[in-house]
Amino acid sequence: MQIIKFTYRLWPGWIRSITARVFDPRIEAKRSYTMEQAIFSGLMMFILRYRSLRSFYLENKNNPFAMKNFGKGITIKDIPSDDGLRYCLQTVSTKSLNDLLKDFHQTLERKKILNDQKLFDRHELICLDGTGQISSQKIQCDQCLVKTLHNGDTVYYHGQLLASLTNIKGSYALPFQFEPIEKDGVDTQYSKNDCELNAGKRLLQKLRIQFPKRNLCILADNLFGVDPIISLILERQWHFLITAKPDRNKELFLMYEYMKERKQYHEFTDSKGFTHQYRWLNKLPLKQYTKNDPCPINVNLLEYVEINREGQIVYESSWMTDFEISKENVKKLALAARARFVVENRNFNEQKNLGFHTEHNFGHFGNLPNVFFGLAQIAQLITELFRFWCPAKTEIDKVGSKRRYFEKLAVIIAAMVIEDSGLPILYLKFDFNTS
Repeated sequence: MQIIKFTYRLWPGWIRSITARVFDPRIEAKRSYTMEQAIFSGLMMFILRYRSLRSFYLENKNNPFAMKNFGKGITIKDIPSDDGLRYCLQTVSTKSLNDLLKDFHQTLERKKILNDQKLFDRHELICLDGTGQISSQKIQCDQCLVKTLHNGDTVYYHGQLLASLTNIKGSYALPFQFEPIEKDGVDTQYSKNDCELNAGKRLLQKLRIQFPKRNLCILADNLFGVDPIISLILERQWHFLITAKPDRNKELFLMYEYMKERKQYHEFTDSKGFTHQYRWLNKLPLKQYTKNDPCPINVNLLEYVEINREGQIVYESSWMTDFEISKENVKKLALAARARFVVENRNFNEQKNLGFHTEHNFGHFGNLPNVFFGLAQIAQLITELFRFWCPAKTEIDKVGSKRRYFEKLAVIIAAMVIEDSGLPILYLKFDFNTS
């Protein structure tokens, strides 16, 4: 067992290096607050679980307690109004926000916080999944995706693709990088919607640039189980565990059934009486290739079934991977593949239903949809890491949830001056058991 302890001061140096390179559209002589103060305000709105920019502004403007508490982390004289914050943040790029996420994860890597959480002590698990952000039948912009409903109504919406770092147990989900799913803003007769696959290609290319030395294992749903995505992953010498489905990977499963005499099998019963069954076959072609295909891809297919004490199937799935499957590693591979669901259960569920309100239209001009989604990812990363501090986890458990804890913290910040040691938003303190 190893206990890692260290303190990482969040403000102000952490965002100053990034905001210094962000274009500010305002006249310098007329600025009443800096770009870093604007980003700070946006992050505080998400961290403290305010429902909107206006509610955060009205609660904290001209509040001496809130200003003194916020002033402990950053020099701030006033809270930007909701319209002023939108105007200031509209030019912040997606890359700037991804750079803030990158800075966090590089710190975690340097301090070796999560080293013992890797698959086979080497591979970091990255979950990929897309989500809808904001939608409307009236409000639209040049970057909006468009879909037509069965009744003929037109819906305009934005989407995002998120890469989230997790471990084999799925005990945390740390936003890693994100990529907008949107039109390029050029309206021609040939313009069409963006999609998750295209966003996935862009995100994988950016991950290689941002984290050239990281050894990643990509977890994804069946949408990404196609030749172009898998080729990109293998080109970067990464690994993958992607959901495989008979109705979409017909040629793969046809070959799997054709060579059924070569299937390998393993079964065990755990302490709760649940039976776990594994069947697998190595070196299968991903699809039917021709002689002209330059680089045919072979994958390994794993089937998994979990049966309860009453003999009922409670879970079953199948995955394709480039890891060679054996009796020694099949349990870990199945556990890692199942960890993919944390991006939906922890990231998207919390962001939409537990206080971040990412489906709310915080702003719909410039780059605002992507800016506020990025700020929500950074805020969730901060609150997820906050749980790694044992006293913080104890306090969260007392009130019942992270959402309730930070909502109470918002009330306290607005009602009284808190000592530095009692203001958790100033620092990230780690007291992390890696066993």
